[in-house]
Amino acid sequence: MSLDIHINDDAIFIADSHIQKNRDALIYKLNNLDSIRQKIPSQIVFLGDISNLLVGKIRSSEIINEKLIECIKNLKSQIIYFEGNHDFNIKSVLDSPNMIIPRDIQPVIAHYKNKIIMLAHGDIFLDQKYEFYINTITSKKMISFLGCLDFVSKGKIFNIINNKVKAKEIKYPRNADSIINQRISAYKNYIKSLDIKVDMVIEGHFHIGKIINDKDFIYVAMPSFYHDAKIFDIQNKKFETI
Repeated sequence: MSLDIHINDDAIFIADSHIQKNRDALIYKLNNLDSIRQKIPSQIVFLGDISNLLVGKIRSSEIINEKLIECIKNLKSQIIYFEGNHDFNIKSVLDSPNMIIPRDIQPVIAHYKNKIIMLAHGDIFLDQKYEFYINTITSKKMISFLGCLDFVSKGKIFNIINNKVKAKEIKYPRNADSIINQRISAYKNYIKSLDIKVDMVIEGHFHIGKIINDKDFIYVAMPSFYHDAKIFDIQNKKFETI
């Protein structure tokens, strides 16, 4: 989908930090950007799963993510936030002036200098089983239902769900090269259907951390900030730590 998104030369990209209690290194880094970097970036693009579980309009979820929400609201950079499969329906907590990109309109086309790039969290172009699952849990009806359960149970139901998510290991992919080939192929098919030329694709979700110079476009498989504490610097086309 095409939105009026223009990526700045000093933009940085962050994906898959999976922040939760006692795992908030990214919050510290963001709160101290002025001392960590020579210059605060004018734009920060979050590519999803920044929180390990953040669902807007579920009060208990918003409470456990208060530090992250406050941190993002206080950033001096322009924020473009792509919802992932761990953080969604967040427009209610991170609305204007931040730009929130829900999963159901990803990937989106953005402009960088005279080039076209495609951006997404990454959990797209997968199988129908996953699509059914993610569309169900992110639907307005399901979120409304869970919000009511959260209120009635005084947070107990959410805590059960959150504990299950916390217990799930966040892994490196074992078959990264195979995933990359599949992703490049999926994007080629999608781009062909749009009849446009794309210069770069940037996505997270798979925790890979590789940049592939394919003959059709540069494919950036974002590293997981949780594992590597790295960002993507678009100006220099490289991953770096902050």
